[in-house]
Amino acid sequence: MIRYNFSPGPAKLNNSVLEIVNKNIIEYQDEGISILEISHRSDSFEKILETTKKNLIELLKIPSNYQILFLQGGATFQNTFLGNNINQKKSTSNLITGTWGQKTYEDFIKIRDSKKILLENNQILEFLNQPLLDDIQSTDYMHVTSNETIEGIQIRNFNKIENDLIIDSSSDIGSYKFDWDNVAYLYAGAQKNLGIPGVTISVVRDDFIEKNDNPTYLNLYKLINKDSLLNTPPTFAIYVLNLVTDWMLTMGGISYFERQSIEYSSDVYVLLEKYDDHVTLPVENSLRSRMNIVFNFKNEKNEQVFIQESLNHGIIGIKGHRSVGGVRISLYNSIDRPSVDYLLEFMNSFFQKL
Repeated sequence: MIRYNFSPGPAKLNNSVLEIVNKNIIEYQDEGISILEISHRSDSFEKILETTKKNLIELLKIPSNYQILFLQGGATFQNTFLGNNINQKKSTSNLITGTWGQKTYEDFIKIRDSKKILLENNQILEFLNQPLLDDIQSTDYMHVTSNETIEGIQIRNFNKIENDLIIDSSSDIGSYKFDWDNVAYLYAGAQKNLGIPGVTISVVRDDFIEKNDNPTYLNLYKLINKDSLLNTPPTFAIYVLNLVTDWMLTMGGISYFERQSIEYSSDVYVLLEKYDDHVTLPVENSLRSRMNIVFNFKNEKNEQVFIQESLNHGIIGIKGHRSVGGVRISLYNSIDRPSVDYLLEFMNSFFQKL
């Protein structure tokens, strides 16, 4: 049976990428060794590293006063990494709109003082549309999670926030355009839109980088200075990131994927609204994530049947996070039109039988 993967991550990869990976696992570009065996000190990997950075600069329109760093440990490691690399004389705040923002805050305050800005669904819009309070504006950096995968809340207009921002963009990087004007540090695990688990992309503004006496893998200055090669980086994950960014550029770059994201998510939301006598959409319209669509059945028994029937139809990965339940449909960049059409046909047929 064909599987239609709408998992929240690790996510689907485009077939053209998988085909190249499959070939190069056996032998990388006639070099006589697998891509899995390639040395991080080799000329071949140096080329992969440089082209990957160039791809990211072109895709994301990264200005020249930013450095790109490839790390391990995922977004969770960044909580500790960042907490230790922001000068203690600098003040921070954490904008919390969901689970991952809360987890970042909990790690931050074990390392440094940080102001907690906890916002519910309806408060987020007010926050984005009104001038900030003086005590919030006074912080040097504000941490924001641009897309909360569990709650299905997405903030794409973070440029409205009048702070220098540290952004966890793990689950929506590469799906819409934004300005870098107030972004001091942006990071993203690759396993949603950009590749496979193992590498985290950090984009760091020059003035954010300070020398310190941190241990090696907590030392931003040293890692930047060694161009991600201070120790052995996640070579295979970086290689896949290189292939995915190649593919994204070929498809038309961020403009293409932003249009796709709007189209696919709109189709799913319209169908769910059509059947609002059976489901509830917990997120206010303008904050609904295009990446992770969450909803709940009014009758819990219908939800259980829906999940089981989706599996029977080869649709995988749509059960809501264990902490909140419900249904979650993830529409990352590699999801294609036939997959969305298949999903919509299944959902429409299911709702019509209720």
